[in-house]
Amino acid sequence: MKITEVRVYPFDTGKIGGRVRAVAEVIIDDILLIKDIKIVQSKTGGLFLSFPKKRSSSGKFVDIVQPLDKDFSESIRRAVVDKYKEMMQI
Repeated sequence: MKITEVRVYPFDTGKIGGRVRAVAEVIIDDILLIKDIKIVQSKTGGLFLSFPKKRSSSGKFVDIVQPLDKDFSESIRRAVVDKYKEMMQI
């Protein structure tokens, strides 16, 4: 599988105490679109991704999308974070 497009929408919640810095969309093989990937800044300053989640009937959040292959998951993370840094000129 190949990542064919990454779109990043800056959404900085830092001014109100949040850690979400942007929301992203990833298109895979020009046939699958994953929306609502959050780019979150960790307490140590690094960036990580939070894949889409929904609240279950018990009130817990569960993943809607979850990459199962570690290498593919890392390639998505790298593509999204690189695009974010390019947009923000970090």
